Amino acid sequence: METKIISCTGEKGGCGKTTLNIILATNLFHLYGKKVVLIDMDNPQYSVYKKRKRDLTQIGATETKFFPVERATIHTLEPLIKKYYGTMDFIIIDFPGNLNEEMVRGLLYVEHIFIPFFLDELEIDSTAVFYKTLRKNFLGNDDRVLRSVNLFFNRYELVKVNKFNAVRRTLASAGMPMMRQVVMERTIYREKYRNTLVPIPSSKENGERGLKRFMEEVLEISKN
Repeated sequence: METKIISCTGEKGGCGKTTLNIILATNLFHLYGKKVVLIDMDNPQYSVYKKRKRDLTQIGATETKFFPVERATIHTLEPLIKKYYGTMDFIIIDFPGNLNEEMVRGLLYVEHIFIPFFLDELEIDSTAVFYKTLRKNFLGNDDRVLRSVNLFFNRYELVKVNKFNAVRRTLASAGMPMMRQVVMERTIYREKYRNTLVPIPSSKENGERGLKRFMEEVLEISKN
């Protein structure tokens, strides 16, 4: 089995990376039939690992199938990857919300990075700097594992579509790869769909800017 190692991540916290990693893992597993493991490297918070424990308490381990969620440090990450590599379609890694040593060393294993950001001047600047850092230190390395870095709008609002389009043009003109799909600003993503056991209902998120379009683009990119 060919295993892809991916991550939604950013240079600092608050960009929505953890919510999106959970949504990706849960729905790739339940809706797309992929074998998935989600590795939580946000030491010592381990918010994803703790979320799984709460979800199991609320729903019950016997009531649903579920994918593994593992805690890791930089010292245990490689053994975990070796444990699952070749038996999973996707290894998804949730990194800390800052560019520390653990994150830098952990990124050495990632093949496709997806960077969420929203319409905020400081957030846009931080995202651009993070992309340039990855391009210089990872994409520019002949022995690299990293195959792609993909920027996308999180918390997208239709009422601000002109501003979003202007930012998209600016970043694209600077050579930064923007994904076609966006993730909308919807409270339900954080309050209901951020669940490690229950996927998005099959009747939901099927529209032009639905989350399923975003996940399908992630699948498309990850084939490379």
